[in-house]
Amino acid sequence: MKIPETIPVMVLGGATLFPHGYMPLFIFEPRYRAMLNHALERDRMFCIGHARAGIDVETSPAPVHRVTTAGLVRACVTHPDGTSHLMLSGIQRVEIIGWEQHAPFRIASITPLPCYLGNPDLAVSAALELVDMSSRLCGEGQAISEQLREHLRCVKDPTAIADVVGQSFVNDSAERQRLLEMSDVNDRLDYLVSHLSVLIAGGEK
Repeated sequence: MKIPETIPVMVLGGATLFPHGYMPLFIFEPRYRAMLNHALERDRMFCIGHARAGIDVETSPAPVHRVTTAGLVRACVTHPDGTSHLMLSGIQRVEIIGWEQHAPFRIASITPLPCYLGNPDLAVSAALELVDMSSRLCGEGQAISEQLREHLRCVKDPTAIADVVGQSFVNDSAERQRLLEMSDVNDRLDYLVSHLSVLIAGGEK
């Protein structure tokens, strides 16, 4: 899928969308209603900008972390009062390199970020381990659904497995952003194996 050179940005605190992940959203603010209309009239794409901590996102020239994910509106229902429920699907890691518009909603200039697979064999092994570990945290009595377990069983690409697991099992917003910014897939997989080991042992991270 072709990623546009510019894309609307919805600024949210503590929110991170990964490629291959999904995020349900309720759009109610007038500026984001306008943003959604803008996206739907064009390529149906916008991104979630993870607001940087401790700054005024309304006035700062750099209100969000530069690495984000271009998302595609997969489904959208607009209600009579003008609000909308939608499902945003993560497509591609991108880096914000500038701003084309600040109001009424932000539009960023972006460039796609490639993923690097330093050791493909180790990545495949770690990805298979992640799928097995994830299955122990899914299903009856667990917070993660059986549907996710089945989805992971169908995913073969280590990059996609890392993204799906990151979206589903990493709750801390700072850690999610750090994971999103890792360029080497092997580093992501190593981090996630360690993270899920803690969860399986009964800890929180």
